[in-house]
Amino acid sequence: MSETSEQVETAEQAEVAEQAEVAEQAEVAEKKPIASATARQWVTLRGGSMDLRVGAGIVSDLPRALKSTVGRPHGCALLHEAAAPAAAVETLRQNLSDQGFDLSVRELPFSTCDLAAVGELDALLAELHVTADDLVVVVGGYESLSVASFACASWCGGVPLAEVPTDPFAAIVSGATPRALDLPGMPRMIAQDGSARFTSVDPELFDCDPASEPMLRAFAVMTKTAMCDSDRAFGALWDATDDLAAGDVDVLIKQFQATIRSRGKVIAASSAAMRQSIEYGQSFSHALRSVVGDEVPLSSVLADGLRFCARLAAASESLPVDDMFTQDELLERLGLGTTSVAVDPDRLLEAMRAERYARTKRLMLALPRALGRVRLTAIDDSVLAEHVGAWCAARPTA
Repeated sequence: MSETSEQVETAEQAEVAEQAEVAEQAEVAEKKPIASATARQWVTLRGGSMDLRVGAGIVSDLPRALKSTVGRPHGCALLHEAAAPAAAVETLRQNLSDQGFDLSVRELPFSTCDLAAVGELDALLAELHVTADDLVVVVGGYESLSVASFACASWCGGVPLAEVPTDPFAAIVSGATPRALDLPGMPRMIAQDGSARFTSVDPELFDCDPASEPMLRAFAVMTKTAMCDSDRAFGALWDATDDLAAGDVDVLIKQFQATIRSRGKVIAASSAAMRQSIEYGQSFSHALRSVVGDEVPLSSVLADGLRFCARLAAASESLPVDDMFTQDELLERLGLGTTSVAVDPDRLLEAMRAERYARTKRLMLALPRALGRVRLTAIDDSVLAEHVGAWCAARPTA
């Protein structure tokens, strides 16, 4: 039986409409972030363990996980930075309330990372009548999460803290290694152990562009952590490098999980030598930062700390030269640049001495001995001065 012209026309219109709908769905799918399954694991810390969850779009699931973990919901303080993503804060507010928490929402009252900020947060917790039976959820960056870690560890003998980092660098370092607090004129002097009970890392909350400064900072600390952990951790990062540099979200989620686990392993190790290896590159990068200020991206400063220490180790014949070049290549493949401004060697050397002698009576730096093995090493002052001078001489002249 032959079709009428009207039936043919109707079928053609339906086919065109279907193709347009398919094309529209494909366009939406292309723009939508990759939705990956949540990866969950326990991360060992020095004083306990942390429930880590990593995945795209998992913020909405955090309240349900918190309810099932902390037992009968009590009070909950949802605290956030002013710049925290408003949509994420609102999602947490709604879902925490839906789970039965007696919720209070406040903007964090501080902008520093010192004891004064801890006092301000303590005052806020008192105002909200937070007790050890309650829960504190903090949405923010590295410094805010570090202040919260210090305050929550001591408030009422310890109140559970759930961290929601808003940048990739904070996602890696905040839970296991919160920033030390400042004293007047003495930065990063009051060291602390990580106290977060929960960390939810959602790549949709921050810029995952592999060329962005926040992600480059994360790449630098991934490299550092792998160098401190093991040759296996370094090899896994090496294998993932191309996908990370290409912006593969699934690979990024797996690497977040691996790096955070590695940091917990290093700082919770029974060996003091391994715990101390977390200092790798820090003294040089902090000293360099104090000299160049904001003129050089922090990602480059961090990467230069690793490069400098590797060269110092290779010169002392404790690190094979091939391993030094391998680390160089990894940093290069991840897109990490170097300092491209003039640096005064005397100022840098003095800043390095001040950085170390403020914390120890001996001039020691964490230097690599192999890929995945870093140890504190005593450095002769004249040797350090020689290498600082050579490093500065390789920069542009003023």
